[in-house]
Amino acid sequence: MEQVFYIDLMEVYSKEDLQELLVKELPLPDYYGRNLDALNDVLREYGEGWNIVFYNSKFAELRLGKYFEALRRLAGEACEDMPTLNIRFFP
Repeated sequence: MEQVFYIDLMEVYSKEDLQELLVKELPLPDYYGRNLDALNDVLREYGEGWNIVFYNSKFAELRLGKYFEALRRLAGEACEDMPTLNIRFFP
């Protein structure tokens, strides 16, 4: 069964802001490590049927730089490996 998550990145100014937002918006386990490696693990373990829509991503991209690029790359790789996982970024 598909689960859709809309995540507004307008107020993301740091890595910590992004991780706090992910914890708030996604059904992550209590042991989630609040970093991209942990997100990668969780997406592959629990992300089947997830449809994650990040919007206002241009702001987070400007503020986070390479960290945001790493998030986008991680998302693309996870989606390639898991056909029922869909992660999209909208300006």
